Amino acid sequence: MRVATLFVIILLAVLGLDSMWMNEAKAQSSPLSQNDTAIMGTSESPTVSSEQTLKDDPVCDPTYRPTITKIEPDEFQAGAKIVIMGEYFGKKQGCLHEVTFGAEKATDFTLKGDDKIEVTVPDNVVTGMVFVSVVTGGGAAKTAVLVKK
Repeated sequence: MRVATLFVIILLAVLGLDSMWMNEAKAQSSPLSQNDTAIMGTSESPTVSSEQTLKDDPVCDPTYRPTITKIEPDEFQAGAKIVIMGEYFGKKQGCLHEVTFGAEKATDFTLKGDDKIEVTVPDNVVTGMVFVSVVTGGGAAKTAVLVKK
Protein backbone atom coordinates (compact mmCIF):
# COMPACT_ATOMS: atom_id res chain seq x y z
CA MET A 1 0.00 0.00 0.00
CA ARG A 2 2.82 2.40 0.87
CA VAL A 3 4.57 1.70 -2.47
CA ALA A 4 1.38 2.47 -4.40
CA THR A 5 0.87 5.71 -2.48
CA LEU A 6 4.48 6.71 -3.05
CA PHE A 7 4.12 5.93 -6.77
CA VAL A 8 1.01 8.10 -7.04
CA ILE A 9 2.76 10.99 -5.24
CA ILE A 10 5.78 10.76 -7.57
CA LEU A 11 3.51 10.56 -10.61
CA LEU A 12 1.55 13.62 -9.52
CA ALA A 13 4.78 15.50 -8.86
CA VAL A 14 6.11 14.67 -12.31
CA LEU A 15 2.83 15.65 -13.97
CA GLY A 16 2.69 18.82 -11.93
CA LEU A 17 6.21 19.78 -12.98
CA ASP A 18 5.37 19.04 -16.61
CA SER A 19 2.26 21.19 -16.35
CA MET A 20 4.22 24.01 -14.70
CA TRP A 21 6.89 23.80 -17.42
CA MET A 22 4.25 24.05 -20.18
CA ASN A 23 2.61 27.07 -18.52
CA GLU A 24 6.00 28.78 -18.15
CA ALA A 25 6.84 28.12 -21.81
CA LYS A 26 3.51 29.59 -22.90
CA ALA A 27 4.05 32.68 -20.73
CA GLN A 28 7.49 33.26 -22.24
CA SER A 29 6.29 33.09 -25.83
CA SER A 30 4.76 36.36 -26.90
CA PRO A 31 1.54 36.46 -28.90
CA LEU A 32 1.58 38.06 -32.33
CA SER A 33 0.85 41.72 -32.43
CA GLN A 34 -1.55 43.19 -34.97
CA ASN A 35 1.45 44.38 -36.96
CA ASP A 36 2.85 40.82 -37.13
CA THR A 37 -0.49 39.51 -38.35
CA ALA A 38 -0.59 42.15 -41.07
CA ILE A 39 2.88 41.15 -42.24
CA MET A 40 2.10 37.43 -42.23
CA GLY A 41 -1.33 37.78 -43.79
CA THR A 42 -4.69 36.75 -42.52
CA SER A 43 -5.85 33.27 -41.68
CA GLU A 44 -8.79 33.45 -44.09
CA SER A 45 -9.28 30.61 -46.54
CA PRO A 46 -8.30 31.29 -50.14
CA THR A 47 -11.17 31.80 -52.53
CA VAL A 48 -11.68 29.80 -55.69
CA SER A 49 -12.21 31.98 -58.71
CA SER A 50 -14.26 29.54 -60.74
CA GLU A 51 -15.41 25.97 -61.10
CA GLN A 52 -12.92 25.57 -63.95
CA THR A 53 -10.10 26.31 -61.50
CA LEU A 54 -11.23 23.33 -59.42
CA LYS A 55 -11.28 21.08 -62.50
CA ASP A 56 -7.77 22.18 -63.54
CA ASP A 57 -6.31 21.70 -60.05
CA PRO A 58 -3.93 18.70 -60.05
CA VAL A 59 -5.14 17.41 -56.67
CA CYS A 60 -5.41 13.63 -56.85
CA ASP A 61 -7.70 11.34 -54.90
CA PRO A 62 -5.51 9.20 -52.58
CA THR A 63 -8.41 6.99 -51.46
CA TYR A 64 -8.40 4.70 -54.51
CA ARG A 65 -5.57 2.19 -54.94
CA PRO A 66 -4.73 1.55 -58.61
CA THR A 67 -5.22 -1.85 -60.23
CA ILE A 68 -3.71 -3.31 -63.40
CA THR A 69 -6.14 -5.46 -65.39
CA LYS A 70 -4.27 -5.98 -68.66
CA ILE A 71 -1.07 -5.10 -70.50
CA GLU A 72 -1.01 -5.03 -74.31
CA PRO A 73 0.88 -6.71 -75.75
CA ASP A 74 1.35 -9.27 -72.98
CA GLU A 75 4.91 -10.08 -74.20
CA PHE A 76 7.28 -7.40 -75.47
CA GLN A 77 10.90 -6.34 -75.85
CA ALA A 78 12.88 -3.47 -74.35
CA GLY A 79 12.08 -0.22 -76.14
CA ALA A 80 8.56 -1.31 -77.12
CA LYS A 81 5.53 0.91 -76.67
CA ILE A 82 2.87 -0.79 -74.54
CA VAL A 83 -0.49 0.05 -73.01
CA ILE A 84 -1.28 -0.66 -69.36
CA MET A 85 -4.99 -0.88 -68.62
CA GLY A 86 -6.65 -0.86 -65.23
CA GLU A 87 -8.44 1.41 -62.79
CA TYR A 88 -7.71 4.46 -60.66
CA PHE A 89 -4.54 5.62 -62.39
CA GLY A 90 -5.65 9.24 -61.89
CA LYS A 91 -7.52 11.81 -63.88
CA LYS A 92 -4.54 14.14 -64.33
CA GLN A 93 -0.92 13.47 -65.39
CA GLY A 94 0.39 14.60 -61.97
CA CYS A 95 -1.56 11.82 -60.23
CA LEU A 96 0.56 9.14 -61.89
CA HIS A 97 3.92 9.15 -60.11
CA GLU A 98 5.90 6.40 -61.82
CA VAL A 99 5.89 3.23 -63.89
CA THR A 100 8.64 0.69 -63.33
CA PHE A 101 9.75 -2.52 -65.01
CA GLY A 102 11.58 -4.46 -62.34
CA ALA A 103 14.15 -1.99 -61.01
CA GLU A 104 14.05 0.23 -64.11
CA LYS A 105 11.90 3.37 -64.12
CA ALA A 106 10.15 4.27 -67.33
CA THR A 107 10.90 7.83 -68.39
CA ASP A 108 8.36 8.00 -71.22
CA PHE A 109 4.81 7.39 -70.01
CA THR A 110 1.54 9.21 -70.58
CA LEU A 111 -1.72 8.95 -68.68
CA LYS A 112 -4.58 8.45 -71.17
CA GLY A 113 -7.45 8.60 -68.71
CA ASP A 114 -8.15 7.02 -65.36
CA ASP A 115 -7.86 3.53 -66.89
CA LYS A 116 -5.02 3.65 -69.46
CA ILE A 117 -1.30 4.44 -69.53
CA GLU A 118 0.87 4.47 -72.66
CA VAL A 119 4.49 3.71 -71.81
CA THR A 120 7.79 2.98 -73.52
CA VAL A 121 9.65 0.07 -71.95
CA PRO A 122 13.12 1.15 -70.76
CA ASP A 123 15.99 -0.01 -73.00
CA ASN A 124 17.96 -1.50 -70.09
CA VAL A 125 15.15 -3.68 -68.68
CA VAL A 126 16.15 -7.30 -68.01
CA THR A 127 14.65 -10.14 -70.04
CA GLY A 128 12.41 -12.77 -68.52
CA MET A 129 9.59 -12.38 -66.01
CA VAL A 130 9.52 -8.82 -64.66
CA PHE A 131 7.10 -6.97 -62.40
CA VAL A 132 5.47 -3.90 -63.92
CA SER A 133 4.50 -1.42 -61.19
CA VAL A 134 2.27 1.63 -61.40
CA VAL A 135 2.52 4.14 -58.53
CA THR A 136 -0.13 6.82 -57.98
CA GLY A 137 -1.20 9.01 -55.09
CA GLY A 138 -3.44 6.16 -53.92
CA GLY A 139 -0.75 3.48 -53.79
CA ALA A 140 0.83 0.96 -56.13
CA ALA A 141 -0.24 -1.92 -58.32
CA LYS A 142 1.97 -4.52 -59.95
CA THR A 143 1.72 -7.51 -62.22
CA ALA A 144 4.23 -9.86 -63.85
CA VAL A 145 4.98 -9.75 -67.57
CA LEU A 146 7.40 -11.47 -69.95
CA VAL A 147 10.12 -9.33 -71.49
CA LYS A 148 11.53 -11.08 -74.58
CA LYS A 149 15.09 -10.83 -75.96
